[in-house]
Amino acid sequence: MLIDPVFLAAVCLATHPLDHQVRVEGLTTSSRRVLKTPSAIAKLAGPKLAITDQIIWAAATDQADQGYHGTASITVEGLPAKLVGTVRLASGGRGAVLEYRGELSVDVPLIGPSLAKQAAPQLLEALELQQMVGDEYLSQRHPAL
Repeated sequence: MLIDPVFLAAVCLATHPLDHQVRVEGLTTSSRRVLKTPSAIAKLAGPKLAITDQIIWAAATDQADQGYHGTASITVEGLPAKLVGTVRLASGGRGAVLEYRGELSVDVPLIGPSLAKQAAPQLLEALELQQMVGDEYLSQRHPAL
């Protein structure tokens, strides 16, 4: 599912973008969304934000870990903001557990940490939205789940 362009496009569309693109090349996924800028940062960023995310997946190398691991990065075009981290997919929960870990940085003197704190809840909302889209995606393909 996490390398299916249909699922990735559904996640993009759930954010109500002005424009979006999705690309899957082997185990590398990327999406780019153009969104209306939140009012709190519109003076700094302008009326639109282009956000690009990329995950490079790899099978686990440890025999005891049957999951998949990836490196994740999210950037905001034209702004010194990025999230770099890891993602792990493993058996658990209702079938699989997806875990993200990373660090968000906004390299703007004096106000960077404040902007990062404002962005953090929106990133968590985006992950929750991905979960909702994933639940819908799986229920359509596997009604018994």
